Amino acid sequence: MHYRTLGKSGIPVSLASYGGGGPSQFGKAAGLTAPQRRDLIARALDLGINMFDTAANYGDSEEQLGQALNGIPRDTFLIATKWTWKTPDGNLPHTDSVITSVERSLRRFDTDVIDIMQVHGIRPENYLELTQLYAPTLQKLKEQGKVRLIGFSEMMTDDPKHTVPQAALREHPDTWDTIMLKYGILNQYAAKDILPLAQKHGVAILNMAPVRYTLTRQHEYDQLLENWRAKGEIDVDHPKLRDGLDWLITADAPTIIAAGYKFAADHPGISTVITGTSNIKHLEDNIAAFENPKLPDEHTAILKELLGNSAAPR
Repeated sequence: MHYRTLGKSGIPVSLASYGGGGPSQFGKAAGLTAPQRRDLIARALDLGINMFDTAANYGDSEEQLGQALNGIPRDTFLIATKWTWKTPDGNLPHTDSVITSVERSLRRFDTDVIDIMQVHGIRPENYLELTQLYAPTLQKLKEQGKVRLIGFSEMMTDDPKHTVPQAALREHPDTWDTIMLKYGILNQYAAKDILPLAQKHGVAILNMAPVRYTLTRQHEYDQLLENWRAKGEIDVDHPKLRDGLDWLITADAPTIIAAGYKFAADHPGISTVITGTSNIKHLEDNIAAFENPKLPDEHTAILKELLGNSAAPR
């Protein structure tokens, strides 16, 4: 496993980290038992993963992950979780909601500190208000030692061109320690400004779901090309796109998934790439892609030339 650092914090993080959200919901959707979840996490640690990401509103993922990590030396892994600002009535919650969420997460993980506490899924129209309201409380929790780093995740479906991370890095570069966004073969837009700005300011970028949905499902890929054709931003009739991406498959990248992870990890502005699965074999296959986190130079050059402006919403 390769390791990078969480921005200016200098905290080492595995290039591949494990996500407890997504379709599998930390194995719940697949029917994993508690012992099976513990085996999954144990294997992730064996493979060199040292960061586990979840959220308070991922069902009971925090509790299940806490149980799976129970008894494992605390200094061998990092916990990243999220607080959601969304409420049924649409009103923003009191700032005490952040404190309550952090305290609940601490209990669920039976720990004294959350390594990364994030605001979950910020939309462009809410960014400034959420930052003004809740960042001071998060900073206080950080000063109290209950949280080591603070950050947020973007809402990719509402913000494919990363206007929220861009605002954060341009207007409040000293407020956030981490930003979770999507960067990959079909989502390269962040490489234009976001990733260089993050490197400049020492903000760690957590790369979420770079191979989910569109890259791995032919009908969604075809629909994406049609959407891009309508916008005229991407040359979708280029044979390297029109005929699919199987040309990326090599001995070192035996699947499109492996190629996707390699591309997602290659940029030096990425601290860690989050992968999530409830299947140990799939986890091992995914982690194998990070052993040499780089596509052939000619493949990378073609992808950047054709898809440098890409911003797929999923």
